[in-house]
Order: sequence, then C-alpha cells, then structure tokens
Amino acid sequence: MIVRNHLLSAASAIGFIVLFTVGWWFIAGLVPPISPTDTPTEVAAAYQENNGLIRFGLMIAVASVAFLLPFASALAGQMKRMEGARPVLANAQLACAAVTVALINMAIVLWSVAAFRPERDIELTYLINDLAWIGFTMPVSAIAMWMLCVGIAVLSDRSALPVFPRWSGYACMLAALLTVPGYPVVMFDHGPFAWNGLLAFWIALVTAISWMSLMMVLTYQAIRNEAQTA
Repeated sequence: MIVRNHLLSAASAIGFIVLFTVGWWFIAGLVPPISPTDTPTEVAAAYQENNGLIRFGLMIAVASVAFLLPFASALAGQMKRMEGARPVLANAQLACAAVTVALINMAIVLWSVAAFRPERDIELTYLINDLAWIGFTMPVSAIAMWMLCVGIAVLSDRSALPVFPRWSGYACMLAALLTVPGYPVVMFDHGPFAWNGLLAFWIALVTAISWMSLMMVLTYQAIRNEAQTA
C-alpha cells in the first residue's frame, strides 16, 4: 500500500502536465501569450473573444496545479534516501514546489479576473493582464531553486547504487539555468526576453515541462527499484 501511494504520487505529475496544457493552452487559448506590445483595446478584445472558453479552460488549469504537491512529496522521499537522516535539500525542494504552486495559481487567478467581467474598463483589464503575465514568467526563483536542490542532491549521492543516474543531476542544473531568462521580462516588451519571447517564455516553458516529465519517470523508477530491493 505504501509503495502504491508513492508510485501514484510520482505519477501525479502527469495530471498537472496534461490538464494544465489542455486547460490553459488548448481551451483557454492563452498560448501563444498576449503580446506585451498590444494596446489596451487589443488586450481587452482578447479576453472578450471566446470568454466562456477562457474561463472554463482556466478552471481546469487551476485544478491541475494541485497535482504538483504529491509529485514533489514523492520526489522528496527519494531525495531523503540520497541525503540520509537530515535531508535539507529534500525539505527545501518541497518548499520550492509549494511556492511554485502558489505563483502559478496566482497567475491563473489574475487571468480569470481579467476574463470574469469582459465589460470592465479596458485599462483595468490591461493592468490585470500585465500582472498575470509578469507574475507568471518573471518570478522563476522558486522553480530554479527546486531544480538546483534536486540536482545537487543527485550529484552528492555517492552510494554504490545511486537513487537517480548521475547525468540527471547535470540535467537539473541545465534546466535551472534555462529558466533564468524569466527575470528580465520586466525590462522588455519585445524580443527573446519579453514575456512572450523565445527565451523567457518558450524555452523556459519547454524546459519546465521536460524537467518535470524526466523527474517523474526517474522518481517512479527509483520507487520501484527501492521496493524490489527491499
């Protein structure tokens, strides 16, 4: 029963990736992002068109975020095997996961507020849209530190049978580095560092999804290996 709970928790990342992508991207249609160079009229029109679908998609997206918490818990369980009796990195990654969940939820709430009253003054919708996109793409510290904590734990594992393969530690480090372009989105309204840019949005988004997918698979495998060894 305990092993099954760990396996289900590890696999819960699928729930986040699938439901968030379907709700936020395909139903709400918020990808590609609204351009930071759009006028207030254009931004308001984006929320007025297909308004019902935007709200329905965001409802699915906000429900999906909860799946990140059991995933992080299962990951912490395997990191504790790497660290031993006083697992500081495992605890830190849990905190980072919680902050990441809070930030994603806040961005979804702001998009939902922008769509909730399509008749609202367009300047207010413009402001809320800015808050949502900057709030989604700029505060990458939590997810970057999440990746770093996992990477450091993997590379510090000197046991005869490492919990995760060593190369995955370097993959975590690279993933953390690729999220850094999110910081300067507040400085740019066009180009690769804008909130809809190649570096700040597209590469960071693909990196985050790829990293979660990789950690999910490795965590699932590590739990099964631990059970078989026991």
